[in-house]
Amino acid sequence: MNWWNATLKAGGAGERIPMKKQMKELQRINGVGDVLARRLVEAGLGTFDKIVAAGEEGLKKIKGIPPRGLQGILDQAAALADEETGGRAVRVAKLRGAVSTLKGEVEGIAKSVRDRFGEELAGKSGRKIEKDILKLLSSLEKVEGKLETRVKRAGKGLAKAEKRLAGLADAGLKGVGKGLRKSRKALKRVIS
Repeated sequence: MNWWNATLKAGGAGERIPMKKQMKELQRINGVGDVLARRLVEAGLGTFDKIVAAGEEGLKKIKGIPPRGLQGILDQAAALADEETGGRAVRVAKLRGAVSTLKGEVEGIAKSVRDRFGEELAGKSGRKIEKDILKLLSSLEKVEGKLETRVKRAGKGLAKAEKRLAGLADAGLKGVGKGLRKSRKALKRVIS
């Protein structure tokens, strides 16, 4: 097995991370260079969580780790593991807030459209707008369900959707419909 293009399974998430990427991450720990990072990954300790779980006894088995540096490596790995999980949780919480804000914006747009175009909404165009609003709200619900697994993609999609919704409160009936469809399209990548 060539170490430069091998992939190893990451801790518990079921995702596969290339060995080079794992090695680069491990090099964030002071005292861990190319060689030691490769040895750690080959030993199955490719994430900070796994290093912490292995403890001193597990790290003593790895050739090249100085005995005096064991505790420092463990402490740094623990701090970096906490940073990774805590950072993701914060981003997910912010994205949940963004989803609820967008839902409020869509509801505000619906009220604005109802007030401004009361008579025009009785026809076919009104039904289309209503359908677009319901589809967009449904898409936002689906995005909210995918936030845990698609943080980065959800962030991008929500930002695009927010941008598309920005001027719809003042737009005409056709502009509102077009903006709602574009917002929903921005969210489709997150859902699929």
